[in-house]
Amino acid sequence: MLPLLTFASGLIAGIVGVRLVKSVTAPSGPRAAATARLGTIGDKAQTGLRQATVSGLTVIEKSSANLRAKLTPVPPAPAQDPTPDEPEAQVAEEAEASEETAPPAEAPASPEASRETP
Repeated sequence: MLPLLTFASGLIAGIVGVRLVKSVTAPSGPRAAATARLGTIGDKAQTGLRQATVSGLTVIEKSSANLRAKLTPVPPAPAQDPTPDEPEAQVAEEAEASEETAPPAEAPASPEASRETP
């Protein structure tokens, strides 16, 4: 029971202390000026810390993007023509020669000729 009484008395003392601090007005002496100065220094420190954090996160983001690009597999290059050394004129001559030696295509038979007469 003793720890419970200690806790309750500490809680009541804390509530009374917070109410007293809130009700007391801030003095307008040198101590108030020092407190205001510390507030601006704290704001500057917070701004500097925020900028350093953003800068660090940007560097991490860029380095992870670079590593991701390095680790991504590169697709194979498309297959090229197996004979790129032949001149185009020689290829054209071969095409003409193959057309000349090809047998002429037969005309399709008329549908009436393919019918059998009874």
